[in-house]
Amino acid sequence: MEAEYLECGALDGLSLSEIEDLAPEKGEYMLVARLNDGTPVRLARSKIIEKMQACIDKLVKQGADLIVILCVGEWPKFKAKKLVVTPSEPFCGFALGLLREGDRLGVIVPAQDQIEDFGRKWKKEGVATIVTAASPYGPAAREESKKAAEMLKQHHVDLVVMDCPGYTLGVKRMVQEITGKPVILVRAAVGAMIKQLIG
Repeated sequence: MEAEYLECGALDGLSLSEIEDLAPEKGEYMLVARLNDGTPVRLARSKIIEKMQACIDKLVKQGADLIVILCVGEWPKFKAKKLVVTPSEPFCGFALGLLREGDRLGVIVPAQDQIEDFGRKWKKEGVATIVTAASPYGPAAREESKKAAEMLKQHHVDLVVMDCPGYTLGVKRMVQEITGKPVILVRAAVGAMIKQLIG
């Protein structure tokens, strides 16, 4: 089935200084995004929720039948007359559902500052969760992912989750080769979910 897609970004039309004003203060829930030129930026979730809602309103007005938030951070319930999918919940449910008591989960996130928040997100009783960071963006991205994979291998994880749409299939294959364990790439999981919803 063919589908037309529409895009709207919370940072669309903002100057660099305006984007910098959206940076998190210490202790705020942080998200990592990439600008059109490839520059990674850090954003406070609380400062972009209204902009996200404005994007949803715009897309619904343009005729969208399904809204997918392409970020796996945890979000509040957005208002819309159409289905709004925030991938974190179904993605976590799928991955955590594969694990049993005594298993060890490895999670790779974009930034060190996200480890604590994402550790809570991936917590499951009876499962040890090891969270490490590797930026999916920039020239050092592959090397950072390699180091993260080597660390998770040392912790003898049973499953690895790469919890950012910015991680590529090539990096996933490298992490899988290093750890010798199954690796779930969020961008692939979200793509499969969209296919199910519109197919």
